[in-house]
Amino acid sequence: MKYENIAQIGQVIRSMDFASTDEHYIQGTVIDKGWILHPETGHKIFKGYTIQIEDEGPHGGARVGDTGYVPFETTFDFENRVQLAS
Repeated sequence: MKYENIAQIGQVIRSMDFASTDEHYIQGTVIDKGWILHPETGHKIFKGYTIQIEDEGPHGGARVGDTGYVPFETTFDFENRVQLAS
């Protein structure tokens, strides 16, 4: 999958919301990677990163402290959608 090998558990990633801007994203430490499970039924939804959200850029903030899910690949992928944060 396109972004499966970008990061390992313990590394910080940034996941861009839109291809046209670098101001809308979530960023955080990878706490797990692999299948993302539905919270109620436990069914597999998609493969991706589970992160502890630490930053949302200049236009966010409401999700800081929450758990976020970043797919390894999507149907609307674009270059640099997922990247290691420096």
